[in-house]
Amino acid sequence: MQHDHLRLVTQAAMFAAIDYILAMFQFHVPSPVGHPFVDLGFTFVALGTLFLGWRYAMLAGAIGLGLFDLMNGYANHAYLTVLEVVLLVGVVALAFKLMHHQLTSGVVVSLGIIAGLTKMVTGFIRYFIESSVDLGLPPMRASVQALVGMPADILTGILMFFTVPLFFFVLQRVTRQVHWYSWQ
Repeated sequence: MQHDHLRLVTQAAMFAAIDYILAMFQFHVPSPVGHPFVDLGFTFVALGTLFLGWRYAMLAGAIGLGLFDLMNGYANHAYLTVLEVVLLVGVVALAFKLMHHQLTSGVVVSLGIIAGLTKMVTGFIRYFIESSVDLGLPPMRASVQALVGMPADILTGILMFFTVPLFFFVLQRVTRQVHWYSWQ
């Protein structure tokens, strides 16, 4: 039992580090709201849900991407990143549960699509809150501002459609080689 806990904590630390590192490799998308960019950090938040379970994935994502925001000039919006992590992990975990924890190719592709769509929605929520709180806009104007700020989240979501399944199958193979899998 303690060995399983240590393995999960170690894997969560590894996923947090990967989230942080992948968030550094980004390309910015011009936007009047925030400083949006496309990266693979949220891909590994979604993957963490499949490999670690929702608790450790949420912890790893919040630490990895939250620290990235704190250390790279986005500290005033780190709470919004953590909110996105919580929502993404929650949706992916629920979808995975509804699919009876099956890890067939079709399920993993479906989870990648669900993760990508969720990232698009959480991006809108993020920019809506940002527009409401930072700019003090009324709800209708904040909604319009959030829509204008979404291109990076749409691109990130589309990227996740492909990267979640791709990296899942690569990581699945690697973790089986080193006996670090938790889904069996």
